[in-house]
Amino acid sequence: MIAKLVLATLLTAMGSPVNADEGAKEVEKAISALNDAFKAGVPGPIKLLLTEDHLSVTTWGGRQTRDESLKTLPELKLKEYAVSGMKVTLLSTEVALVTYSLGLKGTYKGKDVPEKNFASAVWVRKEGKWLEAYYQETPLEK
Repeated sequence: MIAKLVLATLLTAMGSPVNADEGAKEVEKAISALNDAFKAGVPGPIKLLLTEDHLSVTTWGGRQTRDESLKTLPELKLKEYAVSGMKVTLLSTEVALVTYSLGLKGTYKGKDVPEKNFASAVWVRKEGKWLEAYYQETPLEK
């Protein structure tokens, strides 16, 4: 009886359950919006789609917080941001791991960015909205 009560309390505290397919589609939609904003160099949507404590490690900018990424955004000029082979794995109703191949064409501070990369990200659901908490790019050999 106590175990059932504890389980019910935990499930209630976790929020409403997310269907795996539905959750993955929501994350994919948020990633698409974030990638479009980075490609266009528009900071407003980027700030709304990253957690306050966001951390990224990119092939072009190194380790950056959300604020650092936004500050250096004008230095990033992307002509292409092509995602392929995306896989969204829901680790819980509130956390997703995303991996994909990433083709980039552009420059950062006037230098070419690596064209072939592998990206991974952790997304969290806060107040019903998916936000990226961590992002990392790894350059791949040509």
